[in-house]
Amino acid sequence: MQSARTIGYLHGMPGGPGEWRLNAPAALSDGAWVPDCNPAHADFDHLAGRCPEEVTLIGFSLGAFTALELAAQVPGKIAALHLISPAGPLQLGAFLEHMAGGPLFRMARDRPALFRAVAGLERLVARAAPAFLFGRLMATAQGDDAALARDPQFQAGMATVLRAGLGQNSAGFVRTVEAYVGDWRATLARVKAPVTIWQGDADNWTPPPMARALASALPGGAALHLVPGGSHYSTLRAALRQI
Repeated sequence: MQSARTIGYLHGMPGGPGEWRLNAPAALSDGAWVPDCNPAHADFDHLAGRCPEEVTLIGFSLGAFTALELAAQVPGKIAALHLISPAGPLQLGAFLEHMAGGPLFRMARDRPALFRAVAGLERLVARAAPAFLFGRLMATAQGDDAALARDPQFQAGMATVLRAGLGQNSAGFVRTVEAYVGDWRATLARVKAPVTIWQGDADNWTPPPMARALASALPGGAALHLVPGGSHYSTLRAALRQI
């Protein structure tokens, strides 16, 4: 455990700070820097200005993209990076056909106006019926996520996360996804901190080949840990128990 440094956590999208409290063990959760990336003002510059010094930064899913952007923007502040179920650049390989969120990412890339309209609709659903939205997100759950999706405590916790995050503001979701689907491979060359990648071998949101391609594209490489049977959220829980 990194006891001498501040722990930072950047949540996935759709997600929110409650994602950390729901999944992190108590030994990590206290005193962590967990910004809310959903508001309109919570862009990269905002996060960079508030990022603690010597932080061990954990990025989950699309939060890994944000973590890498921060590591490139304020390299002196980042002591280490842990990327869990990371969303790497789409241009590193033919991943979209194998990603559960592939249709949404393709829409954001090719039809941004339609994507923003869909994001606005999802905000309304997240506010009024977050449990329904969670069920839709987990409809194709594989590996250990399949059991997690049936866990009443996890269901209720994620419904709360969705209502408090996307349900209140879709600006951060739209900004993050639209930036993500662009070509940000040049960012990787500016990442100086040591990187550890935690990847479930049954993840159909961010497939294992994406994690391998990301590790190879980083200038210093990355320590890649495969989690047997792990999918997206189950890998998050497994990784946090080991960090």
